Amino acid sequence: MKTGCVLQFHLISFALCSNYMSNLVFSGTLKEQSDRFGTVGGEMTESPVVYRSITVYQLLIGFLLALNITAGVAIGQAYLPLPFDIWFTLLPFLVVPVLMVIAAYAIGYTAKKKSIEYNAPDWDYKPVQFTVEDVKQLIKDHHRDYLRLESRSNYWLFHIPIIIIVTIYALPFYVSLENPWLLPAAQLMLPVLFALNHVVTSAGAFLATSNDASDDFTLPLIREALWLVREQYRATGVSQARVVMNRAELGGLRVFKDPRVILRVKSFEKRGYIESWSADLKAINRLFFRLHETEANSQVIWWWHSWDRNFRKYTSPDDEGYYVRRPIPSEAKELGVRDVLAVTENAIAIFLLEIIRLEGESEAARSILSELGAG
Repeated sequence: MKTGCVLQFHLISFALCSNYMSNLVFSGTLKEQSDRFGTVGGEMTESPVVYRSITVYQLLIGFLLALNITAGVAIGQAYLPLPFDIWFTLLPFLVVPVLMVIAAYAIGYTAKKKSIEYNAPDWDYKPVQFTVEDVKQLIKDHHRDYLRLESRSNYWLFHIPIIIIVTIYALPFYVSLENPWLLPAAQLMLPVLFALNHVVTSAGAFLATSNDASDDFTLPLIREALWLVREQYRATGVSQARVVMNRAELGGLRVFKDPRVILRVKSFEKRGYIESWSADLKAINRLFFRLHETEANSQVIWWWHSWDRNFRKYTSPDDEGYYVRRPIPSEAKELGVRDVLAVTENAIAIFLLEIIRLEGESEAARSILSELGAG
């Protein structure tokens, strides 16, 4: 009865793990197959991506999964509790999991490399605006639809195997020397840990490995832009904040690059905009803002760079530009990359003061400037 229960448990574990890996490897398969051909301008267009079969690698993953479970069962029954020659006996608890991890990583790595053929097209990028919720959904959809094309690493997928191997190695000590009554549970845990180690390693290798298409299809660092848009939306005078990315489409496929944030100033949404980039989380790398051209006045633009940390103004036909003072008083000598709100609000104040200078007094502009404390 005991042997039957153990066998049933291992078979269930095998089925669950196999189903997980199958879903992981072939997630988005319908999307990938439908993207073999796409439409551009109403005409069928061949996709630049050709998907190869990875059935062989899936079978190898399944075979190694079964081998891991078998090894876990065999080692647990043969070496628990630990005999007197403890150090020699512990070798299987370390060597076998490490060898299995190497094999799992090699399969996941090779499967990703061999999963597609890619002929890089000349992508035609155009800017597209997104709300925060749109970007969150885009990230989920992109990860699902382009599993084979993008490279996506995860901190835990690389550290969990280390934790599991340490657990496998420490388990015999704990059971044999501290709590012998846990021996049956330990013998059940070993095959589960071996299987989990294999699944996580092969999945992590597949997700993190890049192939010929990964440079184009891996999402840029959107997390920084998401933080920046939330932070800048708090600035006084901002009426609208959006994430902007350059998007290109071909053959039913989409690629993105250059995430940034675009802001509109309350009551002056059509007069211009403020655009910001972030290279690090919770920091602003550069900021650009523009006052559109009118019949009476040419356009005016300003730049703020992290390496300069001062606002520089450019008006046509002047290409050199000149520095302008910060209109909001501050004890800081200069604004740094972490002073996101201060940089943004000074940009808004400069923008509004320029409108007043060119077009005369504005109650709406003065109201915002008063809230900003700008003079």
